Parts: sequence; structure tokens; C-alpha cells
Amino acid sequence: MRSKSAALLLAGLVATLAPTNAALANQPKSLYTTLEIKTCKLLRRHPDGNSWICPGLPGYPVYLAHGDLRTFVSYGPAPERRRAAKQTLAAFNAIHKAGRNRATIEWRIAPGRGKAIPRATILRYFTSRDGKRGEVLVVSKVDAREACHVAYVDALANRDAIAIARRLADEVAPRFDCSLSPKMEGLAGRSPL
Repeated sequence: MRSKSAALLLAGLVATLAPTNAALANQPKSLYTTLEIKTCKLLRRHPDGNSWICPGLPGYPVYLAHGDLRTFVSYGPAPERRRAAKQTLAAFNAIHKAGRNRATIEWRIAPGRGKAIPRATILRYFTSRDGKRGEVLVVSKVDAREACHVAYVDALANRDAIAIARRLADEVAPRFDCSLSPKMEGLAGRSPL
């Protein structure tokens, strides 16, 4: 009798602590796309830097531009017209690590929908200023009407940088007002912004 009571108690505890399928279905998910210039269509050639439209998720192309040793990335329908297309970090930066020509975009997807509808992205920028190098995760809001920078996370100063960025993407980005300026989140100081 005692073992039956213990088994029932254990089963009840496991059921209470274990996430249900419904709870798991309501969790934001990640999809990943690769950003390589060779897969992009040139929009504009300019002595200071070119711009391209690149594949992203269905209905959400990616705008990529270079200028003044900085990178600009935007997302969604007509991404070149969104605020993110004019936003970058103050420090010199690139989304491709030296010697590589591929970057990975993490798309945070709204839960409980039939198709992949993004609400945010996370993209790593490699920064440089006065000989100091760093890495910054840029969290951007993405929806059918707007794309803009929401927050910056110093990937070298924060051991849990990706967890911080995902929380911001899931909780802050969907409600973020793109007329506001992005903020630094978590510890700072290891990577130039």
C-alpha cells in the first residue's frame, strides 16, 4: 500500500512539473537562416558600400548593406525601407567573422501559428574600435510592418548572452516601440559598441 501511495505521489509530482504539450506548443521557437552575399541580389553599388536583398524566411527577405566600415541589416517586406536598414553600432562592425563569408540569423518565431511568423531576430556583430575587438548580439524586432534594433548584448561580457538575447526577443521585442532607441542589456564593457 505504501509503495502504491508513493507511486501515485511521484506520478502527480511528475505531472505537475512536466510541461504539457500545450505549454510546449506555446513556447517561442527558433529557426535559423544563413546570410551569404553570394546568395543575395545586388540592389545598389556604391563606392562607400553596396546593398543587397538576401533570402530569409518566406515573406521576410533580409536587407544587407555595408558603408563606412559598418553593417546594416533589416528584415521583412521591403526591408530596405524599415528603420533597421539605417541602424548599426557606432563601432566599426561586420556580421561576418574575419575570413568567413557566412553569418547565421536566429529568427524567434511566435508560438501556436501554422506557419513561421517571426517576431524578432538575433544576429552577432563583430566589432572593433581602437584596436579592441568584441562581439555583440543585436536583437531586432521583426513584424509585417516594422523592423528595428531593440537591444544589444555584449557576448563577451555575458556568459549567458544568448539566453539574455532570446528573453529580450521573446518578451521585449514584440511590444517594442521602434521610435525608441535600443538599450544595452546585461553586463557591458568587453565589446566596443
